[in-house]
Amino acid sequence: MNICSKCGREVPRDNDCARLEAMINSESIFGSSRHLLPVKEGDVVICEGSPSRAQYLSGQPRDQRAGYQYQPHLEDTYRAAYKSMQVVTKPSDET
Repeated sequence: MNICSKCGREVPRDNDCARLEAMINSESIFGSSRHLLPVKEGDVVICEGSPSRAQYLSGQPRDQRAGYQYQPHLEDTYRAAYKSMQVVTKPSDET
């Protein structure tokens, strides 16, 4: 497992923003791993993940930060890559 560049905790392969970017762009734009979706312990968010990328996934809020506006033409690309990433990273006993 890799370590998140934001929070310093382990990043599971199925929640790794660097892996998602590599699936979309054939390489990661990150030098290290980062959570894609927020990570919580109970009700406390311990890592915000990558809101600019997560906003394209079903059920995730839009990133409200300046410079990260939602671009509808990217939604299908991110959702397809995320779906593929979930299949690719499943443990062999779950396939």
